[in-house]
Amino acid sequence: MLAAIKAKENNPQKSVAILEKQSRIGRKLLSTGNGRCNLVNTEITKEAFHGSFKKYLDTTLTLCPASRVIDEFENLGLLVNEESEGRVYPISNHASSVLDVLRFRLSSLGVEIFTDEAVKELKKNKKSFTVTTDKNRFECEKLIIATGSCASPGLGSDKSGVSAVERLGIKTIPFSPALCPIKVNSEYLARLKGVRASCKVTLIDGGRRVKEETGEIQFTENALSGICVFNLSSPLKNAQKPGISIDLAVNYSFIELYNILQKNKKLFSNRTAEDLLTGIFNKKLATVLIKASGIKPLSKRIGSLTENELKRLANLIKDFRFKPEINNDFKNAQVAAGGVSADELDPNTMESLRIKNLYVTGEAVDIDGNCGGYNLWFAFASGIIAGDSV
Repeated sequence: MLAAIKAKENNPQKSVAILEKQSRIGRKLLSTGNGRCNLVNTEITKEAFHGSFKKYLDTTLTLCPASRVIDEFENLGLLVNEESEGRVYPISNHASSVLDVLRFRLSSLGVEIFTDEAVKELKKNKKSFTVTTDKNRFECEKLIIATGSCASPGLGSDKSGVSAVERLGIKTIPFSPALCPIKVNSEYLARLKGVRASCKVTLIDGGRRVKEETGEIQFTENALSGICVFNLSSPLKNAQKPGISIDLAVNYSFIELYNILQKNKKLFSNRTAEDLLTGIFNKKLATVLIKASGIKPLSKRIGSLTENELKRLANLIKDFRFKPEINNDFKNAQVAAGGVSADELDPNTMESLRIKNLYVTGEAVDIDGNCGGYNLWFAFASGIIAGDSV
C-alpha cells in the first residue's frame, strides 16, 4: 500500500494498481501488535535483524529511517505515540486506524485495487511484465513484489509471490518460521503449562552463547513462548547443537541465590521440600524445579536438605536447560526468515539486479527482525524506497 502510494505520488500520470489475493486489503496489518499495530521502532539497529539483507540495512536506515516512516503516516492523517523501548503505535491503539489512512490515500490518488486476484504466474516481456492471476491477466511496465511470506497462513499468507519470482531465475532463501514459540523436548513442560515467569533466556550452540533476551517467558504444553523466546527463533535455525538456557533469577548471582536457599532452609526447616521455594516462584514452577534438581522425595524435610542439594537447585534456577526441536510450523509465526536474497537486489532502490523494473519489498526479502516494530518498519521503509524509485 505504501509502495503504491509513493509510486502514484511520484508518477501521477501513470496508472498504478494493487493486486490483492484476499477479498479485502490489509487483513494481516490488522493483526499486528496484538491489534494495535506497532508501526516502527525509533531505536532500530542492525543487530536486531537477521538474514542476508542485514548487510544493506545502513542504506535502508539512511534512505528511510523510522522518523521518515512516522512522517509519512502523519502526512496521511495518523497520529502516533512512542511507548517504552522505542515502540510506536497509533494513538487510537487500533490497527484499523493505520489501514484506514492508507486506504483513504489510495482512493484519493486513484490507485486501483483488484481483490480476489491470486497471482499464478509472472512473465518478463521485452519491455513489460505480464501478471496472470486465477481470473485475469495484467500488463505493466514496472512491478513491485510486496507479497509477504508464508507466516500466519490463517491470515491468508503463503509463499506464492516469492515462488513466482523464483521461477524468473531470481535466487531465494527458503522460508522458515520466525518470531514464534520454540518447541522443546522436556518431561517437565506439561506440568508447567500456563506458567509465566520473568527470566533471561539464552540460545546456546554447543558451548557458545549465541543470543540472549530478557523478559517474560510463557510455558505451553509443547513449547517455550513469549517475546524473549520469539527473538531467539530466527538465529536458532543456524545452530548446529542448539540448547536453550533459562535463568529464572536474573537479579541474583549464584552465591546470592544459594544464600537465599540456606535462609529458607532454616525458615521452613520443618516443612516438606516442595515448600522450599515458597515466596520465590509460582507453585507449579517451584515443584518442577525441585524435582528437576534431583531432590526427592518431595515429602523430605527441608531441614534435612544437604549443601549439594541446595547447590544443584541454585544451579538449575540459574541455568534451566531445554533441547529445541526443529519447527516447520508457520501457524504461530509472526514473520518468516528467508525470501529473495540480498545479492539479487539494489538496496538503494529495491530493484532486481537481474531483471530491470522488478522490485521486491518487505517480508518477500530475506530479512527478519526482533519483536517491537522492526519488521513493519522494514516493510514500510522498503515499500517507500521502491515506490520512490519506480
